[in-house]
Amino acid sequence: MLLESKAMGIQEPTFSFQKGNFSMTMPFYVNNTSFYDLSDISVNAQIRKENKTISTFLTRLPNVPAGALINSSCDFSVSLEVVASKDMGLFTNDTELLMDAGLSFRVAYVITLGVSMTFPTSWGAPFHNLIASNFAYDGNANNFSMLLSFENHAFYPISGSLTIKLYTGNNELLGNTSQYLSVLSEEAFNNIFEITVGEPSKMTSNGLIRVYFEEVQIWEGVWTL
Repeated sequence: MLLESKAMGIQEPTFSFQKGNFSMTMPFYVNNTSFYDLSDISVNAQIRKENKTISTFLTRLPNVPAGALINSSCDFSVSLEVVASKDMGLFTNDTELLMDAGLSFRVAYVITLGVSMTFPTSWGAPFHNLIASNFAYDGNANNFSMLLSFENHAFYPISGSLTIKLYTGNNELLGNTSQYLSVLSEEAFNNIFEITVGEPSKMTSNGLIRVYFEEVQIWEGVWTL
């Protein structure tokens, strides 16, 4: 138990990915052993990386009568876009996030009490150590190829559309390709992607690669022939 009092407790959250959102489930209990009803119960949490807030959550719960015990959980979610805007490195780097969690309630509808705590929670990057390599260009077929690899260090499978966009050194789009992928937890991904260059006259010897998952940019790197 990570956070508890005589009346309430919060357990370590678990993460999942579904419908373009990272979801979090935070189990908790309310054990009202008093002679008074508990009301205005709220659960709030803030997930942060050092001093950078990734997301905040708040949910309110129904009243708990005197003598009642409730075991339940709160479900929160944060979109891919929000994660990318806060810290794109969360997609590719394992880290330790901090969670500020708190429970507050009223006793006998009058006295306000609460418990709070900050604790670490492990974040496994779904695209850990993403690397693009083995760049090659076939001028006869106007075909650019590359190897993309990563490991899913998240505690859940990742499924969705992965898109790679190829740019020149002047940041002009040369072409792109997409593939649906499904990678289990702790599974490695290695695949050769081929991109047709639409305007060969613009082809350069180096440039940028941008990788998108479900239309959200998760990584940027440099390519050189």
